[in-house]
Amino acid sequence: MENYESREEIFDLKPDCAVMVINIRDPRQAAAVNGEWYASFLSRGINVVTTSLADLMWPAKAAAKELCEQLDNIGKSTGASIFMNGQEPGFADHQAMFLASCSNTIKTLTISEMYNYSSTPARAELAPSYGFDEDPEFMATLQIPDVQKMVWGITIHHIANELGYELEDITTSFEKQVCDHDVECAWGTIQAGKVVAVRVRTCGIIEGREAIVIEHVNRMAQDVAMDWPWTDRVGQIRVTIEGDPNLQVDMNVGIPEKPEELSYDGYVLTAMRVVNAIPAVCKAKGGVVTIHDISEYLPAGAFRSDATFIDHKVSKA
Repeated sequence: MENYESREEIFDLKPDCAVMVINIRDPRQAAAVNGEWYASFLSRGINVVTTSLADLMWPAKAAAKELCEQLDNIGKSTGASIFMNGQEPGFADHQAMFLASCSNTIKTLTISEMYNYSSTPARAELAPSYGFDEDPEFMATLQIPDVQKMVWGITIHHIANELGYELEDITTSFEKQVCDHDVECAWGTIQAGKVVAVRVRTCGIIEGREAIVIEHVNRMAQDVAMDWPWTDRVGQIRVTIEGDPNLQVDMNVGIPEKPEELSYDGYVLTAMRVVNAIPAVCKAKGGVVTIHDISEYLPAGAFRSDATFIDHKVSKA
Protein backbone atom coordinates (compact mmCIF):
# COMPACT_ATOMS: atom_id res chain seq x y z
CA MET A 1 0.00 0.00 0.00
CA GLU A 2 1.29 3.44 -0.93
CA ASN A 3 0.51 6.82 0.55
CA TYR A 4 0.15 9.85 -1.69
CA GLU A 5 0.83 13.46 -0.82
CA SER A 6 -1.88 15.04 -2.93
CA ARG A 7 -5.20 14.30 -4.59
CA GLU A 8 -3.70 14.88 -8.01
CA GLU A 9 -1.28 12.00 -7.47
CA ILE A 10 -4.29 9.76 -6.85
CA PHE A 11 -6.19 11.08 -9.86
CA ASP A 12 -3.10 10.64 -12.07
CA LEU A 13 -3.24 6.88 -11.42
CA LYS A 14 -6.37 6.84 -13.60
CA PRO A 15 -7.99 3.84 -11.90
CA ASP A 16 -11.08 2.22 -13.37
CA CYS A 17 -12.81 2.63 -10.02
CA ALA A 18 -12.24 4.33 -6.66
CA VAL A 19 -13.40 2.74 -3.39
CA MET A 20 -14.53 5.57 -1.10
CA VAL A 21 -14.99 4.64 2.56
CA ILE A 22 -14.26 7.90 4.36
CA ASN A 23 -15.69 7.55 7.87
CA ILE A 24 -17.13 10.92 8.88
CA ARG A 25 -18.21 10.71 12.53
CA ASP A 26 -20.96 13.29 12.10
CA PRO A 27 -23.28 12.40 9.20
CA ARG A 28 -24.22 16.07 8.86
CA GLN A 29 -20.71 16.70 7.55
CA ALA A 30 -20.49 13.58 5.40
CA ALA A 31 -22.25 14.96 2.32
CA ALA A 32 -19.89 17.92 1.93
CA VAL A 33 -16.66 15.99 2.50
CA ASN A 34 -17.58 12.93 0.46
CA GLY A 35 -19.38 14.91 -2.23
CA GLU A 36 -16.25 16.84 -3.15
CA TRP A 37 -14.29 13.61 -3.61
CA TYR A 38 -17.10 11.93 -5.58
CA ALA A 39 -17.39 14.86 -7.98
CA SER A 40 -13.62 14.94 -8.51
CA PHE A 41 -13.47 11.26 -9.47
CA LEU A 42 -16.58 11.29 -11.63
CA SER A 43 -15.52 14.42 -13.52
CA ARG A 44 -12.33 12.56 -14.52
CA GLY A 45 -14.28 9.56 -15.78
CA ILE A 46 -13.42 7.40 -12.75
CA ASN A 47 -16.16 5.13 -11.38
CA VAL A 48 -16.86 5.18 -7.64
CA VAL A 49 -18.19 2.64 -5.14
CA THR A 50 -18.83 3.87 -1.63
CA THR A 51 -20.23 3.04 1.80
CA SER A 52 -20.23 6.63 2.99
CA LEU A 53 -23.34 8.52 1.83
CA ALA A 54 -26.68 6.76 2.33
CA ASP A 55 -28.61 9.19 0.11
CA LEU A 56 -27.05 7.59 -2.98
CA MET A 57 -28.81 4.28 -2.36
CA TRP A 58 -32.13 5.85 -3.37
CA PRO A 59 -31.79 9.47 -4.53
CA ALA A 60 -35.56 10.00 -4.91
CA LYS A 61 -35.89 10.67 -1.17
CA ALA A 62 -32.37 11.95 -0.53
CA ALA A 63 -31.77 14.60 2.14
CA ALA A 64 -28.89 15.87 -0.03
CA LYS A 65 -30.97 15.72 -3.20
CA GLU A 66 -29.12 18.55 -4.93
CA LEU A 67 -25.80 16.76 -4.43
CA CYS A 68 -27.21 13.49 -5.79
CA GLU A 69 -28.49 15.29 -8.89
CA GLN A 70 -25.13 17.00 -9.36
CA LEU A 71 -23.24 13.71 -9.16
CA ASP A 72 -25.72 12.03 -11.49
CA ASN A 73 -25.26 14.77 -14.09
CA ILE A 74 -21.46 14.66 -13.83
CA GLY A 75 -21.44 10.88 -14.22
CA LYS A 76 -23.76 10.98 -17.21
CA SER A 77 -21.52 13.54 -18.91
CA THR A 78 -18.34 11.47 -18.46
CA GLY A 79 -19.81 7.96 -18.52
CA ALA A 80 -18.61 7.21 -14.97
CA SER A 81 -20.90 5.54 -12.42
CA ILE A 82 -21.25 5.86 -8.64
CA PHE A 83 -22.80 3.15 -6.44
CA MET A 84 -23.69 3.19 -2.75
CA ASN A 85 -24.26 -0.20 -1.17
CA GLY A 86 -27.00 0.65 1.34
CA GLN A 87 -27.21 0.66 5.12
CA GLU A 88 -27.03 -1.82 8.00
CA PRO A 89 -24.35 -2.51 6.75
CA GLY A 90 -25.05 -2.54 3.07
CA PHE A 91 -27.53 -5.31 2.55
CA ALA A 92 -30.16 -5.46 5.30
CA ASP A 93 -32.63 -3.60 3.10
CA HIS A 94 -32.03 -6.29 0.47
CA GLN A 95 -32.60 -8.99 3.12
CA ALA A 96 -35.79 -7.24 4.19
CA MET A 97 -37.13 -7.16 0.65
CA PHE A 98 -36.25 -10.82 0.11
CA LEU A 99 -38.13 -11.74 3.29
CA ALA A 100 -41.05 -9.54 2.22
CA SER A 101 -41.25 -11.50 -1.04
CA CYS A 102 -42.28 -14.48 1.10
CA SER A 103 -45.06 -12.51 2.84
CA ASN A 104 -48.81 -12.31 2.38
CA THR A 105 -49.37 -9.39 4.77
CA ILE A 106 -46.99 -7.43 7.00
CA LYS A 107 -47.82 -5.79 10.31
CA THR A 108 -44.27 -4.74 11.12
CA LEU A 109 -40.91 -5.23 9.37
CA THR A 110 -37.96 -4.69 11.70
CA ILE A 111 -34.25 -4.58 10.94
CA SER A 112 -32.26 -4.93 14.17
CA GLU A 113 -28.58 -4.53 14.91
CA MET A 114 -27.40 -6.04 18.20
CA TYR A 115 -23.70 -5.47 18.71
CA ASN A 116 -21.35 -5.75 21.66
CA TYR A 117 -18.91 -2.95 20.88
CA SER A 118 -16.54 -3.62 23.78
CA SER A 119 -13.79 -4.72 21.35
CA THR A 120 -13.70 -1.34 19.59
CA PRO A 121 -10.24 0.04 20.44
CA ALA A 122 -10.88 3.78 20.04
CA ARG A 123 -13.30 5.67 22.26
CA ALA A 124 -13.72 8.35 19.60
CA GLU A 125 -15.32 5.75 17.33
CA LEU A 126 -18.37 5.39 19.59
CA ALA A 127 -18.61 8.03 22.32
CA PRO A 128 -19.68 11.02 20.18
CA SER A 129 -22.19 9.06 18.07
CA TYR A 130 -23.79 6.80 20.68
CA GLY A 131 -22.80 8.43 23.96
CA PHE A 132 -20.98 5.40 25.37
CA ASP A 133 -18.75 6.18 28.36
CA GLU A 134 -20.50 9.53 28.82
CA ASP A 135 -22.90 10.83 31.45
CA PRO A 136 -26.57 10.12 30.65
CA GLU A 137 -27.15 13.85 30.06
CA PHE A 138 -24.64 13.92 27.18
CA MET A 139 -26.31 14.60 23.81
CA ALA A 140 -25.03 11.95 21.40
CA THR A 141 -25.05 12.77 17.69
CA LEU A 142 -27.49 9.97 16.88
CA GLN A 143 -29.79 11.17 19.65
CA ILE A 144 -30.75 14.11 17.42
CA PRO A 145 -33.94 13.15 15.52
CA ASP A 146 -32.93 14.82 12.25
CA VAL A 147 -29.60 12.98 12.28
CA GLN A 148 -31.32 9.63 12.79
CA LYS A 149 -33.63 10.39 9.88
CA MET A 150 -30.64 11.41 7.75
CA VAL A 151 -28.79 8.16 8.47
CA TRP A 152 -31.59 5.55 8.42
CA GLY A 153 -34.60 7.33 6.95
CA ILE A 154 -33.52 6.72 3.37
CA THR A 155 -33.48 2.94 3.93
CA ILE A 156 -36.98 3.05 5.41
CA HIS A 157 -38.25 5.18 2.50
CA HIS A 158 -36.64 2.74 0.05
CA ILE A 159 -38.28 -0.33 1.56
CA ALA A 160 -41.66 1.42 1.75
CA ASN A 161 -41.39 2.40 -1.92
CA GLU A 162 -40.53 -1.15 -2.96
CA LEU A 163 -43.67 -2.35 -1.16
CA GLY A 164 -45.76 0.32 -2.90
CA TYR A 165 -46.24 2.75 0.00
CA GLU A 166 -45.42 6.33 0.91
CA LEU A 167 -44.46 6.96 4.52
CA GLU A 168 -46.85 9.07 6.58
CA ASP A 169 -44.08 10.02 8.99
CA ILE A 170 -40.76 8.93 10.49
CA THR A 171 -40.46 8.85 14.28
CA THR A 172 -37.33 8.39 16.39
CA SER A 173 -36.35 7.41 19.91
CA PHE A 174 -33.06 7.08 21.78
CA GLU A 175 -32.79 5.30 25.14
CA LYS A 176 -29.74 4.87 27.37
CA GLN A 177 -28.79 2.61 30.24
CA VAL A 178 -25.97 2.99 32.75
CA CYS A 179 -24.26 0.28 34.76
CA ASP A 180 -23.89 0.01 38.54
CA HIS A 181 -20.35 -1.35 38.20
CA ASP A 182 -17.23 -0.61 36.17
CA VAL A 183 -17.10 -2.19 32.70
CA GLU A 184 -13.84 -3.12 31.00
CA CYS A 185 -13.54 -2.56 27.25
CA ALA A 186 -10.80 -2.29 24.63
CA TRP A 187 -10.11 1.39 25.28
CA GLY A 188 -10.05 1.08 29.09
CA THR A 189 -12.60 1.20 31.89
CA ILE A 190 -16.11 2.63 31.72
CA GLN A 191 -16.93 3.73 35.22
CA ALA A 192 -20.19 2.93 36.99
CA GLY A 193 -22.84 5.52 36.21
CA LYS A 194 -21.68 6.07 32.63
CA VAL A 195 -23.69 4.98 29.58
CA VAL A 196 -23.01 1.36 28.60
CA ALA A 197 -26.01 0.53 26.41
CA VAL A 198 -28.24 2.37 23.94
CA ARG A 199 -31.43 1.50 22.09
CA VAL A 200 -32.06 3.57 18.98
CA ARG A 201 -35.29 3.24 16.98
CA THR A 202 -36.10 4.90 13.65
CA CYS A 203 -39.64 4.05 12.57
CA GLY A 204 -41.54 4.53 9.32
CA ILE A 205 -45.27 5.09 9.88
CA ILE A 206 -47.74 3.46 7.47
CA GLU A 207 -51.46 3.08 8.12
CA GLY A 208 -50.93 4.95 11.39
CA ARG A 209 -48.53 2.40 12.90
CA GLU A 210 -44.83 1.61 13.12
CA ALA A 211 -44.58 -0.46 9.95
CA ILE A 212 -40.86 -0.37 9.06
CA VAL A 213 -38.40 -0.15 11.95
CA ILE A 214 -34.62 0.10 12.08
CA GLU A 215 -33.48 -0.62 15.61
CA HIS A 216 -30.03 -0.65 17.21
CA VAL A 217 -29.47 -2.26 20.58
CA ASN A 218 -25.77 -1.77 21.20
CA ARG A 219 -23.84 -2.59 24.34
CA MET A 220 -20.40 -2.32 25.84
CA ALA A 221 -20.84 -5.63 27.72
CA GLN A 222 -23.02 -8.69 27.25
CA ASP A 223 -24.57 -8.56 30.73
CA VAL A 224 -26.06 -5.05 30.58
CA ALA A 225 -29.54 -3.87 29.51
CA MET A 226 -30.86 -7.41 29.72
CA ASP A 227 -34.45 -6.13 29.53
CA TRP A 228 -33.83 -5.04 25.92
CA PRO A 229 -33.59 -7.36 22.89
CA TRP A 230 -30.53 -9.54 23.42
CA THR A 231 -28.44 -12.13 21.62
CA ASP A 232 -25.65 -14.38 22.83
CA ARG A 233 -23.66 -13.44 19.74
CA VAL A 234 -21.19 -10.55 19.75
CA GLY A 235 -22.77 -9.16 16.59
CA GLN A 236 -26.09 -9.91 14.96
CA ILE A 237 -28.24 -8.35 12.26
CA ARG A 238 -31.83 -9.58 12.45
CA VAL A 239 -34.70 -9.05 10.02
CA THR A 240 -38.13 -9.83 11.46
CA ILE A 241 -41.54 -9.72 9.84
CA GLU A 242 -44.56 -9.86 12.10
CA GLY A 243 -47.38 -10.79 9.77
CA ASP A 244 -48.69 -13.62 7.68
CA PRO A 245 -46.50 -15.60 7.90
CA ASN A 246 -44.20 -14.60 10.78
CA LEU A 247 -40.59 -14.65 9.57
CA GLN A 248 -37.15 -14.01 11.06
CA VAL A 249 -33.63 -14.21 9.66
CA ASP A 250 -30.54 -13.76 11.85
CA MET A 251 -27.11 -13.06 10.39
CA ASN A 252 -24.35 -13.42 12.95
CA VAL A 253 -21.19 -11.35 12.55
CA GLY A 254 -18.05 -12.69 14.20
CA ILE A 255 -17.96 -15.62 16.61
CA PRO A 256 -18.38 -15.59 20.42
CA GLU A 257 -15.00 -17.30 20.90
CA LYS A 258 -13.20 -14.34 19.28
CA PRO A 259 -15.11 -11.19 20.29
CA GLU A 260 -12.02 -9.06 19.64
CA GLU A 261 -12.47 -9.68 15.90
CA LEU A 262 -16.00 -8.26 15.67
CA SER A 263 -14.93 -4.81 14.49
CA TYR A 264 -12.65 -6.33 11.86
CA ASP A 265 -15.35 -8.68 10.57
CA GLY A 266 -17.90 -5.87 10.48
CA TYR A 267 -15.66 -3.52 8.54
CA VAL A 268 -14.64 -6.20 6.03
CA LEU A 269 -18.18 -7.35 5.23
CA THR A 270 -19.27 -3.73 4.77
CA ALA A 271 -16.38 -2.96 2.43
CA MET A 272 -16.65 -6.17 0.40
CA ARG A 273 -20.26 -5.39 -0.45
CA VAL A 274 -18.99 -2.53 -2.64
CA VAL A 275 -15.62 -4.01 -3.65
CA ASN A 276 -17.36 -7.04 -5.15
CA ALA A 277 -19.67 -4.68 -7.06
CA ILE A 278 -16.81 -2.99 -8.95
CA PRO A 279 -17.03 -5.03 -12.20
CA ALA A 280 -20.79 -4.46 -12.43
CA VAL A 281 -20.49 -0.75 -11.62
CA CYS A 282 -17.77 -0.25 -14.26
CA LYS A 283 -20.12 -1.75 -16.88
CA ALA A 284 -23.14 0.28 -15.76
CA LYS A 285 -24.54 3.43 -17.31
CA GLY A 286 -23.04 6.74 -16.25
CA GLY A 287 -24.41 8.58 -13.23
CA VAL A 288 -25.84 7.35 -9.93
CA VAL A 289 -26.63 3.63 -10.05
CA THR A 290 -28.52 1.63 -7.43
CA ILE A 291 -29.29 -2.04 -6.81
CA HIS A 292 -32.06 -1.66 -9.41
CA ASP A 293 -29.52 -0.85 -12.13
CA ILE A 294 -27.01 -3.67 -11.64
CA SER A 295 -27.52 -7.40 -11.31
CA GLU A 296 -26.59 -9.32 -8.17
CA TYR A 297 -22.84 -9.79 -7.89
CA LEU A 298 -20.45 -12.23 -6.24
CA PRO A 299 -16.76 -12.23 -5.26
CA ALA A 300 -14.14 -13.19 -7.82
CA GLY A 301 -11.79 -16.02 -6.89
CA ALA A 302 -13.45 -16.58 -3.52
CA PHE A 303 -11.91 -20.04 -3.13
CA ARG A 304 -8.35 -18.93 -3.89
CA SER A 305 -5.64 -20.63 -1.84
CA ASP A 306 -5.02 -17.79 0.64
CA ALA A 307 -8.60 -18.16 1.93
CA THR A 308 -7.51 -21.34 3.72
CA PHE A 309 -5.37 -19.41 6.20
CA ILE A 310 -7.19 -16.18 6.99
CA ASP A 311 -5.16 -13.89 9.23
CA HIS A 312 -7.84 -11.91 11.01
CA LYS A 313 -6.69 -8.57 12.33
CA VAL A 314 -8.01 -6.61 15.27
CA SER A 315 -9.12 -3.37 13.65
CA LYS A 316 -7.74 -0.02 14.73
CA ALA A 317 -10.39 2.67 14.57
